[in-house]
Amino acid sequence: MLVVEDGSGLEDAEAYASVAQANAYHSAMDNSWTGTDDAKEAALRRATQYIDTNYRFKSEPVSDSQALEWPRSGYSWPERSVVKATMELAAKAIVGDLYADVEASAVQSETVGPISVTYAARLNGGQKRFTVADKLLAGLVYGQGQARVVRA
Repeated sequence: MLVVEDGSGLEDAEAYASVAQANAYHSAMDNSWTGTDDAKEAALRRATQYIDTNYRFKSEPVSDSQALEWPRSGYSWPERSVVKATMELAAKAIVGDLYADVEASAVQSETVGPISVTYAARLNGGQKRFTVADKLLAGLVYGQGQARVVRA
């Protein structure tokens, strides 16, 4: 059974949204969201993992013992942007991987006889980007040119 964060900083939380929430959201958005409840729970876990590992959030978690990055101090729960981003990413996770394994090196150019080919550099280090999730979480994360300052 999927353990969904309730705002108290659960030590065993696995996801930011439930299957019921995701079903309602994707129905309202007319998104493709099919599969068994077990598959949907797994997709919500992977989406939550992606959010927690891919974004540097402002503020601090409310508890040192909480399993997930949210809830955070200074924000009420549920943080709608986090929940919506989780559901958006879960729709991607149910049909494919959110992270791509990237080779350590790649051919950048090659010449065979008189023909030379130069390949474009991989964007984002070869990792996929999910624009809707990025935009939903934009106000909650540190952006380019921003640094986290900690008082000593």
